[in-house]
Amino acid sequence: MSKKFLGLQYPLVNTARGVLAQKTGVDQIKADLLQLLLTNPGERVMLPSFGTPLRNLIFEPNDINLEIRARDVITQAILNWEPRIVISDIEITSNIPKSALNQYDNYDEQEAILYIKIKFIDPENIQQVEELVLERPIGG
Repeated sequence: MSKKFLGLQYPLVNTARGVLAQKTGVDQIKADLLQLLLTNPGERVMLPSFGTPLRNLIFEPNDINLEIRARDVITQAILNWEPRIVISDIEITSNIPKSALNQYDNYDEQEAILYIKIKFIDPENIQQVEELVLERPIGG
C-alpha cells in the first residue's frame, strides 16, 4: 500500500476557496526540503536545530571550501530531519561571472551564485531519482 505524504505547499499559497494549498507525494517532499534548506537554525519555535546555516555562508570566500561546507551542512540537515528520502547525490557549484575571470575581485559580487542540486530517491518509486535545485546568492 502506497503512503501519500500530504502537507502545505511551500511557499504558502491561498487557493480560490481561501485555504492554504496542499501538495502530496514527491512534490510535498520537495517543498519540505526547500523549507529545511531555507530555514536558519533557531528560526523554528520549539525546534531550534531545524534548518541549515546556508545564510551563514553568504559572505564566505567563493572557493572549494564553500562548496564542501555547503554540502556538509545540507547532508547533515537531511540526515537529521528528512527520513523519507535517501540522498543519491548532492552537487554544489558556485560561479564567478565570466567578466571576472582575469580581474581579481573586480566584479559585481551580487552575480555570484551557489547552485545546489539534490538528487534523491522517491520513496514511492525507488527506481526514480528526483531532483531539487536551489540557487543562493553568495558574496565574498
